[in-house]
Amino acid sequence: MTNVHNPFGAPCPQVAVEGEIVPADEARISVHANALSYGTGTFEGIRAFWNAEHEQLYLFEGAAHYQRLHRSARILGLPLRFSVDELVAMTHDLLRANDVRTDAYVRPLLLLSGEVLPVRMHDIDSRLSIAVTPVVGDYANPSGLRCMVSTWRRASDASTPIRAKVIGSYVGPALAKTEAVRAGYDEALMLTGDGFVAEATTANIMVRFGKTWSTPIGTDDILAGITRQQLLELIPEITTAKVDERRVHRSELYAADEVLLCGTASIVSSVVDIDGRRIGSGRPGEQALRLRHDLQAIARRQTTQHQEWTTAVYEKE
Repeated sequence: MTNVHNPFGAPCPQVAVEGEIVPADEARISVHANALSYGTGTFEGIRAFWNAEHEQLYLFEGAAHYQRLHRSARILGLPLRFSVDELVAMTHDLLRANDVRTDAYVRPLLLLSGEVLPVRMHDIDSRLSIAVTPVVGDYANPSGLRCMVSTWRRASDASTPIRAKVIGSYVGPALAKTEAVRAGYDEALMLTGDGFVAEATTANIMVRFGKTWSTPIGTDDILAGITRQQLLELIPEITTAKVDERRVHRSELYAADEVLLCGTASIVSSVVDIDGRRIGSGRPGEQALRLRHDLQAIARRQTTQHQEWTTAVYEKE
């Protein structure tokens, strides 16, 4: 089995629950909570990046993530009483309360916490919590990922609302990830029910042919990720390539000049092998490496480019 690297440190001791910062031990939910039985809830993953030279922590695309949390809540019919601005401010307060001065991962959870056994989404108490975990290394192998096309297919939006980050919908990707790792790969790529490329277990996919990057369209059962949207903007800004959204065939994965995965946790990761077939030169692609470098520089405000994507956590005198 491939060695699975865990880049996360010990969770921070303070969490936010319904707007109040409390010790994590006081934020437990009951074993009878509806969400534990049925996955009835939604979540987000947000990155914060430490810049030692600035002595500053930057929350990366916090507003965009909380806008998506609001959309997910509407799809599921869950109440979310805090505005986007309030959620961003709450996250800043939580990061300061934990004195986070390293890269970190922020996990908001909005779930049905009521002790109600029947399967439903109505008339059950909900709860919003936000937790923080330090990130102490790379989420994905920086020397390139070896992937397999999973036997597990991506769930259809007709059965589960894929445009919402539904807690229960991640069982399929979890099965696909374990299948891939047990087969000696780093990651799994999932197809739609009719055999087109959808996404990886927790990341979107892009393939390059010459001067064009292509990524699956939003109606191919993908979560249209925030990092994906950033790359749709960055690719024409910092490379000579263009980018389009279209249906992608499985065989294109093997024939592409470059393949990358992009997501909040992994940022941008090169794929060097799929199903035992070498991708391009078999080394991380130059454009993917450039995109990863530039996106991380933006996230740490080491550049003036796209400073609107970051917010400073610590107030400076």
